[in-house]
Amino acid sequence: MTHEPKHPLPQELPNPSRRSAPAGGVSRIEGPVPAQSIAIRNPSILNWVARIVLPILLIAVTVFVFRGLIGSKPDIGKLAAREEAYAVEVKTVTPTQYQPSISLFGTVFAARTVELRALVGGEVIWVNPGLAEGQVLSEGEALVRIDAFDYEGAVREARANLNEAKAKLTETRATIKSEESALERLKEQTEFAERDLERANKLAKSGSLTQQSLENRKLVLSQRQQVMEARSNNLTVLKARIEQQLANSERLHWRLDQANRNLANTDLKAPFTGLVQKKNVDLGRNVSGNDALVTMYDPEQMDVRFTLSDAQYGRLISDQSDLVGRAISVVWKLGDVSQTHSATISRITPEIDATNGGIQVYARLDRRSALRAGTFVELSVPDKLYQNVIRVPQAAVYDDKLLYLVDGQGRMKSEKVAIKAYLGEEVLVDASSLRVGQQVITTRIAEAGDGLKIVIPDLKATGFAKEKVRPVGNKDKSSNGKQQKIDKTGGQS
Repeated sequence: MTHEPKHPLPQELPNPSRRSAPAGGVSRIEGPVPAQSIAIRNPSILNWVARIVLPILLIAVTVFVFRGLIGSKPDIGKLAAREEAYAVEVKTVTPTQYQPSISLFGTVFAARTVELRALVGGEVIWVNPGLAEGQVLSEGEALVRIDAFDYEGAVREARANLNEAKAKLTETRATIKSEESALERLKEQTEFAERDLERANKLAKSGSLTQQSLENRKLVLSQRQQVMEARSNNLTVLKARIEQQLANSERLHWRLDQANRNLANTDLKAPFTGLVQKKNVDLGRNVSGNDALVTMYDPEQMDVRFTLSDAQYGRLISDQSDLVGRAISVVWKLGDVSQTHSATISRITPEIDATNGGIQVYARLDRRSALRAGTFVELSVPDKLYQNVIRVPQAAVYDDKLLYLVDGQGRMKSEKVAIKAYLGEEVLVDASSLRVGQQVITTRIAEAGDGLKIVIPDLKATGFAKEKVRPVGNKDKSSNGKQQKIDKTGGQS
């Protein structure tokens, strides 16, 4: 078994001195063959050299040059690692007391509203020209008048009945007086008859008086006694009749008062100075005693109703002060213009609303507020008074319990604190664990931790020198809590 070479061997070059015998048998000597002819006749040699030899030479030259460059590299010492620092804003700890405000919304409504109805029926014969929605009417001013003809007649009839009853009562009293006088006379006559009978009995016993005369005197005494008893009973009846007539007179007095009142009610009057909210009456209309004609309210007695959540209500009543009587501010916004009014909490509903978990609170507006019913307003209610606290941005608090302070070497130092209240983008922090004059870092740093190097731009921090800072990303120090990272040499990292 034979192996063929991987690359074909070059064919044997012809010998330029070799003689060649032509077909005719005459030999001739050939001259030397030019090199170009040789190359043209054998192109595989150049291809082999180009593909194998030249790349090897190129690699060798490159390695030689690279080694030479490395060998000639100057010896440069390693740069020391630079510690990064962060540009931050700080706030000096100054504990104080603070009372925030709760922002709420409420609705104004009338605390004193009345729906005036027709107290008597009849035809409307007059309507106040000023009776219109939005108009202010004075107390006692007549609004509507109903035809009073029937009610005037009722007054006259009631008065006549009362006068008749009074006359009968006078007559009965006179009769009683006459009967009492007659009864007195009868008593005297009876006494005389009794004495005459006693004398007759004595005379009859002595035989000086007949039996018939004695019986006649007894009959006279009996008659006197009978008449006196009749008079006495009649007097009792008359006195009872007086009581009946007095009761009837009282009833007729009430009838007259009722008739007078109905007559007065034909004029519907304003019970107080108020603003007309609704009008439902016109001239010539026939109204009954249950028709609502005018609705009005007192513009000087206006309340604002708002809702406190369970948490807000609990916080306010835990302040050891009464919620009722607390002053609040009411703001009515009219486009770009705002009106501020004062109000005082007047009452609280007795139970919490189960639907929304809140409690309704009512505050009485100042009499000069001039707010109309249905106005939607913003409220500012004083919150609980917090003692010994500081205000810091929410971004300065980590995990709801950590603040970072500046230590004496210009590094971050964590401190556990308690949050008392959230105020939008700020929080109230209990300053019990802090010292007056300490610096709280208010800039939020993602890499925050104990010992992290910080720099306070344009300020001298406690324990380290001021360093020149260039903000990251062309942002100045008013970047709302975004940290600026710098290194100790002042360059950006």
